[in-house]
Amino acid sequence: MRRTLMWIPAVLLATACGGEAGGEAGWAGTVEDSAGVQLVKNTLTPVWGEGEAWVLEDVMTIGEAAGDPDYQFGQISGIVVTADGRIILVDQQAQHVKVFGPDGSYERTIGQGGSGPGEFGPGVGPILIGRGDTLIVPDLGNQRVNILRSDGSEPASFRMSFDQGIPARWDMTEAGDLVYQLRALNLPNTEQRDTLDLIATVSYAGEIIDTLMTPKRGESLTFGDDGQPIRMIFSPEPVWSLIGGDGLCIAVNDIFRLNMYDAGGVLDRIVTLPVERKPVTDADIESFMQTVERLLNEQGLPPETIEIVKSTFNFADYFPAFLQMMPGPNGSLWVQRVQEPTGMTAEEREAWNPLLDLGASEWDILDAEGRYLGMLDMPHRFQPVTFEGDLMYGIWRDEFDVQYVRVMKITGMGEGSA
Repeated sequence: MRRTLMWIPAVLLATACGGEAGGEAGWAGTVEDSAGVQLVKNTLTPVWGEGEAWVLEDVMTIGEAAGDPDYQFGQISGIVVTADGRIILVDQQAQHVKVFGPDGSYERTIGQGGSGPGEFGPGVGPILIGRGDTLIVPDLGNQRVNILRSDGSEPASFRMSFDQGIPARWDMTEAGDLVYQLRALNLPNTEQRDTLDLIATVSYAGEIIDTLMTPKRGESLTFGDDGQPIRMIFSPEPVWSLIGGDGLCIAVNDIFRLNMYDAGGVLDRIVTLPVERKPVTDADIESFMQTVERLLNEQGLPPETIEIVKSTFNFADYFPAFLQMMPGPNGSLWVQRVQEPTGMTAEEREAWNPLLDLGASEWDILDAEGRYLGMLDMPHRFQPVTFEGDLMYGIWRDEFDVQYVRVMKITGMGEGSA
């Protein structure tokens, strides 16, 4: 069963509930009740006072730019941590899974490139961990989901059918249920489906157990009548995350308005933050397209092909209010801001990859009651993937785009949290 987040009663005033959480002025927002739905209205004034913000401390980095191949990664597409602290990642480029001990020491490699049993195709990932430390590894290239059990039994799998849509995002409930989002692409010359995505729990045999939500599909990727993809960069998209154990938070990211549902699928809470949406300027578009052209040139594509690819890019009028969100420790919710191309230094733009860096290093943190704690600035070119207790595991890229697993400890969580 999915758990409902613990929230403050609606009758409490903002100043009454924020005083012990940190900051002399406490929380500056308000909580209202609207037909049984709690409306949590934040201001941009954080709960964290001077010196109260959580702090990230490096624990270890796994990986090498050169040397031992067991510690070299191509394109990490997922990281999980087992109950005994082992760190497991899937390498999309190398098409295999690697296992490391809690101290970061290499233990073994699982699988290889291919289409047979125990093999992975291009586009493999992410990796999720289910009941009994079972590893779930989606493999779009082979159109299947691999099931790797911790008891050493033979790998299993179930087929993915793209008739109903392409899996756009995967997650796992704390109870060990697989969750995915299906997106119908509406390709030319095919039966056109409705514009709703599907978010559902799925069994380890691939059967849909329960439909959690059918959000309206975003328009970041569509197809023209000629079959060519049409990319709408910075277009609003439905964004969702499992929260509070097994609750569901969902929003369309044109505004910072998060709808939180309880275990029964009932709207429980709406959390807002007054984020001002900024227009996408001509300078932003020029910087973005220059980067795309640079990356395509580095791939050795001929000029005519580069121009065709560039012609598929279009841009929304405004940046999204945020990019994505993920659950953090102590019931917190971490919401990533969007990277504006003109908001970077020349050095940062030189190493920028918009396919990997649309998210900014700044994350807005909400506590378990939906209150705005404040902002945390991640290390440059670091993307958090998962949390275990007070440890954060993510992917860090150096100036040469070499990837590493980076582990950081979050300190100070006893302050400014519910």
